[in-house]
This record gives sequence, structure tokens and C-alpha cells, in this order.
Amino acid sequence: MLWVSASLKDEGPQVQATLKNAGERSFDYVIAADGIRSRTRDLVFTNTCIKGLGLRTAYFTIPHQPADGRWARWHNAPRHRSITLRPDNLGTTRAALSYLTPAQDDERLATTDQKQLLHRVFGGLAWEVPRILTEMDNASDFFFESVGQVHMPRWFTGRIAAVGDAAYCASPLSGMGTSLALTGAYILAGELAHRADHHAAFTAYESTLRPYTARAQKLPPGTPRAALPRTRAGIALLNTVLRTATTKPARTLLARFLVPPADTLTLPTYHS
Repeated sequence: MLWVSASLKDEGPQVQATLKNAGERSFDYVIAADGIRSRTRDLVFTNTCIKGLGLRTAYFTIPHQPADGRWARWHNAPRHRSITLRPDNLGTTRAALSYLTPAQDDERLATTDQKQLLHRVFGGLAWEVPRILTEMDNASDFFFESVGQVHMPRWFTGRIAAVGDAAYCASPLSGMGTSLALTGAYILAGELAHRADHHAAFTAYESTLRPYTARAQKLPPGTPRAALPRTRAGIALLNTVLRTATTKPARTLLARFLVPPADTLTLPTYHS
């Protein structure tokens, strides 16, 4: 059963929660782990900063066609637009439509209006776009988001804490979302299991993970604009850069700057 919190009150020994579909409940701890726009987090933490990156992306699944093959494909179009197709292991293909915009409210539109917006933004393009837009209209798993990062001064208060995207989303552009979520969950669970004092456990969780998280949130210069050029000349330049990046010397160099190396964080060992 999915419980949606209507209110949370930390009363010392336990957290009192009012749940929209389960009434009043008491919990030893409450962990917000419900994504970048966490409703659970926002019931308690009032100074969360969600830093928008000016990028909108729609994700959905479309039927697989033989031309999709087994490799992901990425297509750039002028005016800061990109389209990706990625075959999955379920016999379907995952599509994503991305574009840069200064608009502030398109993520708040109804799903039907968002799809109409995407038809306007991507309509008229060639490649696989007509097929993608047609299939998008019938996609049951359509999801539209404003890409951003989460910055919180503290990840916990009392018996309530946040983890993963709810606490320190680095955005899909970082390539670190899953790593941060799993690492954070491991450290948080380990500290709570091996410390009698929850305050000490939450403090250790944050002090251990925050430096690694801060580095993961440092996106390469020009991101995301560099990946979605405005002109055809810019797209040609991007493709040249990407071809160069596939060489071994370039991969070694880029790995030092694009993601935090694993050895920058020493994972604690928690014995059962």
C-alpha cells in the first residue's frame, strides 16, 4: 500500500504521521526518499533549494522496431533540442525528448497539454521524430520533468532525514543519480543500525557522504547547453568533440573531471 503523508510531527521518541489513506501512525524514523520534488521532505524542511537547469525532458516507452537495433541512439536538432532512443530488455524502446527553455511553468501543465507542447517543439523534424511523437500520444508511462538539482543545508532534523534525489539530486546530467542513491542508502542504513543515538547516526551519514555529493553536483562547464547546441554548426562541433572523446587518452582525461572517482569516498564497513 502506498501511504501519502499529509503531516509529520517529530515528538522526540517517535514521529507522528497523518497519512491520507491510512490515518494516524507512529514511526521510529521517517526517511524522505521520494525524489527531487519530495512531498515528504517538504512537510518538514522549508529551506530546500531546487536549482533548475533550464532543461525539460519527457520520457516514455514506445514499441520496438527492427531499426532500433540494440544500441542507444542520440539525435540533436537546432534550437537546443535532442532526441534519444534506447532499446530495453523488455522488447520495447525508451524514448526521451529534451529541450532548453527559459519557461518556468511547463512542468505544471496537464499531461495532455505537455504532449501538445512537445508536438509544437519537435514537430516538423525528420529522423525518427514523427514516429516518436505519434507513439507518445498513446504512451501510458509518459513522464515530463524540469531537470534540476537539490541543495539542502541539512539532510536531517530530529528523527526525520532525506536520502537520494530528495536530499541531493545531482540531475541526470551528472550520471551519478543511482550511485548517490545507493551509496546514501547504504551509509544511512549502516549508521542507524550501528549507533544507538539516531542523531549521531544521521550526523555520520551526512558528514561521510556530503563531500562526495558536492563533487557529483559539479557539472561540466556549459552543461546542459553544450549538449544541446543552438545551430547546425554547433551540432557538428559537438559531434566532432564526441568522436574525439571516444579515444582512450580522452576517456582517461574526461573520467577525472566528469564524475567523482570511486576512490574519493571510502565506504564504511558495517558488520552484522
